[in-house]
Order: sequence, then C-alpha cells, then structure tokens
Amino acid sequence: MARKKRRSPAITAFLWVCLIAYLLLLLRVILFKFDFNTILDILNDQDELAYTRVNLVPFQTIRFYMFSGRVSNTVAFRNLAGNILAFMPIGILVPLLRRDLSLGFTFCVGFALSAAIELTQYFTGLGSCDIDDLILNVLGTMSVTLILAAIDLAALIFKKIRKILRKALDKKVTRR
Repeated sequence: MARKKRRSPAITAFLWVCLIAYLLLLLRVILFKFDFNTILDILNDQDELAYTRVNLVPFQTIRFYMFSGRVSNTVAFRNLAGNILAFMPIGILVPLLRRDLSLGFTFCVGFALSAAIELTQYFTGLGSCDIDDLILNVLGTMSVTLILAAIDLAALIFKKIRKILRKALDKKVTRR
C-alpha cells in the first residue's frame, strides 16, 4: 500500500473553510430562502407545520416534473438539476479532505447531509420533505465522486502502460 504524501496544513485548512462555506451557503439556499419574518411566521404557525408537504414515494416528484406537462420545462430543469448540482461539492470536498476516493464514505456523507436537510424541512416547515430530493442530492454527490474515481483509474492505467513501454524500450535499446 502506497503512503500518502504529506499535505500542507494550509491546504487542509483551505479545504475545511471551503466545506464550511459550502454548507452555510447550502443551508441559506435550502432552509433560509425566506426573509427572517417569514421564517419566524412559519416556525410559529403549528397549523402550517401540520400541512408540510411530504413525498415518500420514490420518483413521484421526478416523474411529475418530467412528464406531467403541468410544470414548465424551465421550472422542472431548475428543480431537478438544482438538486443534483447542489450536492456535487460534497462529492469533491469529502474525498479531498479524506485523501481517498472512498465511494461508500462519500455516499454516506451525501446521504446523511441530504436526509438531515429533508428532515429539518419536515419538522420546521421550511420547505417540503421529498425522497426525490434525497435521491437527486445523492446522485449529485456520487456522480462527481465517480468521475474523479474514473479519472484516478485512467491515470493509474496510463502510468502502468507508460512504465511497461519504458521497460520494453529500455530492453530494445540495450539489445542493440
């Protein structure tokens, strides 16, 4: 097993600052999208909390946006793509902070973060709790991580091929 090269503490600190800034921005966009007074009204209105929209049927909202025809293509795209794009930074920052491409760990972090946000929306009424948001968020997290893993694998294969070709060329040169 190859040892990891030491990383500068400044780079690690920078990555942590990026992660914290990203999480604060994510919370601002998802949970605190309303002005302060509206948030207080929502949190204080128990009747509003009783009618919080919940979807526990996988792909129901996705199908609605894609096939119902009752939502404009722009709104559908913004919602679906927004849920995917919003969690892509997790798929980058978690592997960078851990210094490995652990797909399972990154999946768990993306899932836990998305589930925490969805449950917060359910219990506070600051949005709708939707299983499809969870699915799309995790898709965003994992899509980037899988792309990084594919790039990492391609680089490893390229390095091995280059090593084999160098050995072959060295043997050919020494035979002459």
